[in-house]
Amino acid sequence: MLCHFQSHLNSLQPLCIQPDLSQIRFQDFWQDVMQQSHAIELLTQDSWALWEADSYEFLVLLFAALLAKKQVLLPPNRVSDLEKELAEQQIFFLERQSASTIKNQNIELNLDDAFLNQSQLYFYTSGSTGQPKKIPRTLRQLLNEVQGLDASFQLPEQVIAIATVSHQHIYGLLFKLLWPLASGRCFYQAQLAFPEDVADIQKKIAHLKIENYVISSPALLKRWTRDVLLQDCLTVYSSGGKLESGVRPYLNRPITEVFGSSETGGIAHRQQDDALWTPFANVDIQAGAEQELQVRANHAFSVDWIFTGDKVEVIDSTNLKSPFHLLGRLDRIVKLEEKRLSLDAIEQKIVELDDIVQCHVLILEREHRQILACVAVLSEPARQRLKQGAKADYVAAIKTQLKSKLESIAIPRQWRFLTQLPQNAQSKLNKHYMKSLFQPMLLPIVLEQQNEPEQALYRLEFAPELECFKGHFPGQPIFPGVGQIGFIQHFARQTWADLDWCNGIEQLKFQDLIQPYMVLQLKLSRKLHKVSFELSHAEQTLASGRLLFHTQHDPI
Repeated sequence: MLCHFQSHLNSLQPLCIQPDLSQIRFQDFWQDVMQQSHAIELLTQDSWALWEADSYEFLVLLFAALLAKKQVLLPPNRVSDLEKELAEQQIFFLERQSASTIKNQNIELNLDDAFLNQSQLYFYTSGSTGQPKKIPRTLRQLLNEVQGLDASFQLPEQVIAIATVSHQHIYGLLFKLLWPLASGRCFYQAQLAFPEDVADIQKKIAHLKIENYVISSPALLKRWTRDVLLQDCLTVYSSGGKLESGVRPYLNRPITEVFGSSETGGIAHRQQDDALWTPFANVDIQAGAEQELQVRANHAFSVDWIFTGDKVEVIDSTNLKSPFHLLGRLDRIVKLEEKRLSLDAIEQKIVELDDIVQCHVLILEREHRQILACVAVLSEPARQRLKQGAKADYVAAIKTQLKSKLESIAIPRQWRFLTQLPQNAQSKLNKHYMKSLFQPMLLPIVLEQQNEPEQALYRLEFAPELECFKGHFPGQPIFPGVGQIGFIQHFARQTWADLDWCNGIEQLKFQDLIQPYMVLQLKLSRKLHKVSFELSHAEQTLASGRLLFHTQHDPI
């Protein structure tokens, strides 16, 4: 099979399976792209940000903008602060344009090397410091990566891609959209949120008699249960972090882990816990000083060797395709009071405790010195014990247990206990955000979030350290209603950049109490200048109402 975007311009095969199971053909997609491209050419700005929840709409606008010779930025989210920051640079978010109908159905479109090499887009990555970095990639490099996937994984000629991850991130973009587009295969349009959604869609498309593959993340796969069975599924891909050991037996299909980064693209893959990593067909690897992994690939942003910051053990140092072991991040080796400590090694010792399921250790600056802090996920029995006693006593007991495993300086001094480690919009560990958990806490902790054009979902945890709990009331703290309205306004303005201030409240109801350690879902729904909210726990509504906002488009 020829794996190239050019190969299927006039194909009548389906490219996109919509939620109502209707199909969009390759030919219709490229017709749509051409119409949008002609309209986008008329726009004066050279650079545009693209954030579109709908996978089909996203793919149309991406290729239309590149064909119109625009630079495309793929931001990690579309929150208010980022939207304002980009607007100051005269970079705005691209929307579907009104376009005149093109009658000629025979598309004369040349996606040659000149176009592929000049079509530039930018990805954002948090990097090891937590500061966003902008990574340039050409469409030629992305096609090279797709061709590497096709050479490394043997998929049937027809197969459907189903994703639980966002196409805004390079992993979702490659595996869900560009791979089918270049190989003549198809994808299911919507992004799915839960394992049950995946199984449900697989049942609905079974009549098509086409196998599928699932693109997911460690965060979702660890929530899988044995009773959720995959149907007609070849494999499940997982990327964005290390898959926890013991997850694989819960799925009835194999899981292929993919290791890579926005800078390098995909590097290697494996199918078993603790197995060696196998480089992709078009990737060379070698170990440099301090056993640092170096990568060279025709899909990376640089043609030179890229230093990854990962420590590895290469099985055959003379072979650029050699399998290797990952040994952790070199940038997680820190110096604390003249002692070299591995944060990875400290985490491994902490999770050996019966009470700790998962943790993340980080460095904090306190009064001109550095200390260790830990965000930990407890087992359910341990969580119940914590809720019933004093946190200081519980932390002291944890530290006592760690004295037999770690030297004194390596035992974290400050602790936060959550139901899960916070994730960003790409379901990756939100390391930068976790530092803020050790500052005065004004907002509930965002464990997960999912943003759509007119709706946003937040999973929030109410840590006992929240300022609103202090003094309200002693002995039985509750989160006051005025505090709830405050953080709901904050998340609404963060989600929709044009909301300025709240100037009215309607149908406000507080139906039950919010207490420390609770985990709630916040649902925001927008219609014009009104934002409806619902705070719920399990199936019980705790608070609801509607906020009226002044927007940037309203007269003052």
